[in-house]
Amino acid sequence: MLELAIVVGLLLLILVTGLPVAFGLGITAVLLALINGIPLGFVGITVLESLNSSTLMAVPLFIFMSQVLLIGRVGDQLFETVNSWVRHLPGGLSVATVLSCAVFAAITGSGAATAATIGTVAYPAMVNRSYDQKFTLGLLACGGTLGILIPPSIPMILYSSITDASLDRLFIAGVVPGLLLTLILSIYAVWRSRRGAFEPLPKAGWTERRRLTLRNLPGLLLPVVVIGGIYTGIFTPTEAAAVGLVYSLFITMVIYRTLSIRQIPRVCLEGLTTSCMIGMIIIGAHFFGKVMTILGIPQQLTALVVENNFSPMMFILTINLLLLLLGAILETVSVVLLTTPLILPIMHSLNIDPIWYGVVLTVNMAIALITPPVGMDLYVIKSLRDDISLSMVIRGVAPFIVIMTCFLALIILVPSLSTWLPSLMPVKGGVAL
Repeated sequence: MLELAIVVGLLLLILVTGLPVAFGLGITAVLLALINGIPLGFVGITVLESLNSSTLMAVPLFIFMSQVLLIGRVGDQLFETVNSWVRHLPGGLSVATVLSCAVFAAITGSGAATAATIGTVAYPAMVNRSYDQKFTLGLLACGGTLGILIPPSIPMILYSSITDASLDRLFIAGVVPGLLLTLILSIYAVWRSRRGAFEPLPKAGWTERRRLTLRNLPGLLLPVVVIGGIYTGIFTPTEAAAVGLVYSLFITMVIYRTLSIRQIPRVCLEGLTTSCMIGMIIIGAHFFGKVMTILGIPQQLTALVVENNFSPMMFILTINLLLLLLGAILETVSVVLLTTPLILPIMHSLNIDPIWYGVVLTVNMAIALITPPVGMDLYVIKSLRDDISLSMVIRGVAPFIVIMTCFLALIILVPSLSTWLPSLMPVKGGVAL
C-alpha cells in the first residue's frame, strides 16, 4: 500500500498549489508514469476513449437545457405556480421553495442551476415575509442538491459511463429517494417555519391557481416527457436529453417568449464553458485511472478488502466516510470520476449492486454540494445578493447537513428505496431497460 500512499500524497501536493483538478489529475498521472517507467504512448488513445461514449453525450445536452431554462426564467414561473397552491399553509413559501427545487431538478440534472434559478425568486420572497435569513439560505442551498438526485442527474451519467451500469435504471432509482428527500425537507421547513414570525400569504383562489397552472403547464410537463420517456423505454437517457433540449427551446422561445434569438449565444457560451470544464475533468480522471490500473492499485485495494474479510456493509460505510471527506475538498464531478474506477473491482468482488451504490454515491455527492469549503451550492447562494456572506450561508446549511447525513444513512440501511422502482421497469429483448 506504499504505492497508494505515494499516489495520494503526490495528488494532494499538486492540488494544494491551486491547479485546476483536471490538470492536477493529468500531471499526477504523467509524473507517476515517468517515475515507474511507463511509456506515455497510450495518452492519445486514452483521451479519445475517455470521451467516446454515447452516454456522456447526455451531459452537454442536459447542461444546455438547464441554461435555456435558467436564462428563459422558467424557474420563476414554476415557483409562481407551486406557490399558488401552498403559500397559505404554515411555512407555505418554504414548502413552495422545496417543491419548486424538486420540479426544476427533474428538468435540469444540475444542483447549481437548481439553486441559482429557484434562489433568485424564492430568496426575496421569503426574506420579505420575515423568514429567518440563515434558514432561507440553508433551505435554498439544500434544495439545490435535489438537482443531482432527482433524475436526470449529471453525476449519475458520469458514474454510468465508468461502470456500464444501466443509466435508465440509475435515473429511475433516484426517483423514490428524491421524492422522499423532498418530503423530509418540506416537513422540516414547516416545523422550522412554525418557530418563526413569518407573515403568511393569503390563500390563492381556484381561478388564480387554474390560470397559473394552465399557463405554466408546458414547463410542468417537461419532467414528464423526460422521465416518462425513459421509464417507458421510448427514449434512451441521451435521446431524452436531446428531446428535452428541443422542447425547452420551444417553450421558452415560442410559448413563454422569455428567450430571444439574441440570448442564444449566451446560452451556448455558458453551456459550452461548463461542458468543457467537465470534459477536461473526465479526460484527466480517465488518464489518472489508466495509470492506477497499470500500477495495479485497484487490484491491491481489492486484495486488501478480501484479505481482511470486509463485509459489503463495512466497505460501504468506509467508502462513504472517504467520500464525505473528499467531497469537502474536491468538486462532485472529480470525486465521482476519481473514486469509482478504483473501487469498482471491490464492488464486483463483494457483489454490491451498482445501481444501489450509484444512488448512495449521488446522495453523498449531494451532501458535498453544501459542505464547506468547496460546496458549489454555497457559492451559488452567496452570489444571489451582495449582502450575503459565505459564513452566513455556511451557518444556514449546518442543520441541513445533519439532515442529509441521516438521509444518507437511511438510503444505505434500506436499499429497497433505491432498487424497488427499477425492478418494475419494463423488459425489452429479455434485458431490463
